[in-house]
Amino acid sequence: MSINPPASTPSGKLMVVATIVAKPGKDAIVQEYLKKAQERANSDEEPGTYTYRVTRRVDAEGKHLPVFVIVEEYAGTVAVYFLIWSLFSLHPWASGAAGMMAHAGGPPLVAFIKAAQEQDIVEGGLQLDFLDGAYRLQLFFPPHSTDFFSIIEI
Repeated sequence: MSINPPASTPSGKLMVVATIVAKPGKDAIVQEYLKKAQERANSDEEPGTYTYRVTRRVDAEGKHLPVFVIVEEYAGTVAVYFLIWSLFSLHPWASGAAGMMAHAGGPPLVAFIKAAQEQDIVEGGLQLDFLDGAYRLQLFFPPHSTDFFSIIEI
């Protein structure tokens, strides 16, 4: 798998969309690891993590598929190279840094990566998509109006 994260983005924010496919019968295990990672990411332990949301794909009937999609947003992008290195080398030293390094080196994610390697719970590899986190769409209703406007902040 080739991972080429940006060294920086115009906004100074980095969004990551990660896709993980659980092996048959292993989705509950993957979900539990990702739940712990989400709890930590959304706590004060990761001040550089703005957003960390674990979602699951569903079929036409709304039933869960074994595909997890994680939407993440972090402050800064310089640390992303250290994130990738720490993820695949499992260096715990990254746990004290901010942003992505704090997430990558945190106990829940380190435990998940270790389980994925040792227990064979993930199908294939991890797919990561890197995005500039500059754009935020806001929809709002002005007072006493049924019309809405959309604003894109850059």
